[in-house]
Amino acid sequence: MARQWTGHGKQLALLLMIVLGLVTLIGVGSGQGWWYGGLAALTTGIVTTGIPIIWSFLGFVPLNDPGPWFKQAANLGPHASRLEAHYERIVGTLMFWKNKAAAHQRLHQARVMWSLISGVSLPLLVQRFDKDAPGAILFMTIFTTWTGFISVLAYTLKSEEKYQGFRQQESDFYDEGRRLLDFADPADPKFAEAVNAYIKVIDHVRRVGRRVETGSPPSAI
Repeated sequence: MARQWTGHGKQLALLLMIVLGLVTLIGVGSGQGWWYGGLAALTTGIVTTGIPIIWSFLGFVPLNDPGPWFKQAANLGPHASRLEAHYERIVGTLMFWKNKAAAHQRLHQARVMWSLISGVSLPLLVQRFDKDAPGAILFMTIFTTWTGFISVLAYTLKSEEKYQGFRQQESDFYDEGRRLLDFADPADPKFAEAVNAYIKVIDHVRRVGRRVETGSPPSAI
């Protein structure tokens, strides 16, 4: 799971660094061509940043295969059907957590990266800005508007906090499941108590997850 998001972050960082390079070329170059070239790169960066965020908020990110989970486990004895049914009831919640975590992570990363690009490039670009050049006006308008929008949106939705909260709930659920499966022994007279304790812990994890969702309302700017 972490490897997937790390790879996405590297690709996004590489793309935005290319955008930054082209923006820098505008600063050292001159003429309309430089501005329109930078505008094309800027548009590519915006689309590449925005689509994954929208995709996640719409709930299209699938769950990763957790491996030999309850359906494949052979050491649950008479408790297998109960644990399978319990897992099926929480799959929808896991999908929700994963998509929200992915969306807020991507939104937070976009805020950080575009803020860095803006902070580094704008002091150079304003020196080359020509208010009589349509390409320059269009580029600077889109660049500053997008950077401000993505920053305000991430701050308003508290994306950093939401990402950490939803990811923690995911980790807590899978950690508890792995712990139960690793030490499952249906011959142990106390195993039924362990199953009951597991279900109670997951119920608590779900309650905390709801507080992550509803306990951090959007900020007032």
